[in-house]
Amino acid sequence: MVESSRRQATDRPYPWQCPVCLKPEVVPTTLPYTARVKHDGAIHEVPVAGLEVPRCRSCGELVFSQRVDDQINAALRAQLHLLTPEQIQSGRRKFGLDQQGLAEQLGVAPETVSGWESGALIPTRAMDNLLRLFFALPEVRAVLAGKGRNPNLGVVIPTPV
Repeated sequence: MVESSRRQATDRPYPWQCPVCLKPEVVPTTLPYTARVKHDGAIHEVPVAGLEVPRCRSCGELVFSQRVDDQINAALRAQLHLLTPEQIQSGRRKFGLDQQGLAEQLGVAPETVSGWESGALIPTRAMDNLLRLFFALPEVRAVLAGKGRNPNLGVVIPTPV
């Protein structure tokens, strides 16, 4: 079975034209699927028990869309025990921060926080750990508070001999 790297719009009615055999035979299908996903420098085998994916009835081509990618990304987050977009957004709001404010605290671009919250980006394990610490511990929030942070915190300053 060949998998199409083309992304199809999901708002048009089925059947779609197949990008491989060109027949109007692409319809929604639910099937078990194992994706190979590169994340954080490693390839992960991600099983998705009931992937909802458009498939050509004629040639078997799977047609991936943003909706299919979202299902695979959700399965990857669950497998790696990473925060969900909803958990990140909820944590940010709990402390009265907008995306810009959280980005400044963590030292990332506001677009990065937006990507995490929309599900377009998956945080690395290191960023997931930092987010968890930030949301859980007032001491971490105080250390990352920005302009008032201690420039020597965590730095070993040699004593004169």
